[in-house]
Amino acid sequence: MGLSIRVKMSTPEFIESKENYNIALALQEKYYQFVGNIDLSLIYFAEMDGYRSKNAPIYQMTGMTQEWARTLLSSLGERKTYCLAVWSEPWSELEKSKKEWIIFKCLFMVSPQGNGKIRPFDVIDYGFIIEYFVRLGFGPYWEVKEGLPSLLNGDVLPLVLPLNEE
Repeated sequence: MGLSIRVKMSTPEFIESKENYNIALALQEKYYQFVGNIDLSLIYFAEMDGYRSKNAPIYQMTGMTQEWARTLLSSLGERKTYCLAVWSEPWSELEKSKKEWIIFKCLFMVSPQGNGKIRPFDVIDYGFIIEYFVRLGFGPYWEVKEGLPSLLNGDVLPLVLPLNEE
């Protein structure tokens, strides 16, 4: 039987990301009908430095339902109920257009009530993003593709508003 060693990895350092906040602000202004209802002051935009496991996602959008986010957000001493955290090194290597799309998707994940909950993934809610990329020939797995169209350069992209269940 082999020896099993458990190594506790250090908690990453969270650094406020003005770049990601500015992208979010620009997206909100340009795509108001999709993310205009989001109170950006409720979101802590952060970059993470430290150990990142091989399979860890490059970004995380979470609310108060996650223990690590609750701890981080309460330590800030500000009224934040969401955290959009990206791993600094791989994030810096992404094309700007992919950053825009990821941040757009994350903003859309914020509950319309702004209560710290994340909108559950649902084809009806998020389908408009996938549909757009399928129409362009990128397919449904746009997050692993390069050369995505920019949301912020040029005209507003022809995205179709998702159905409102209310």
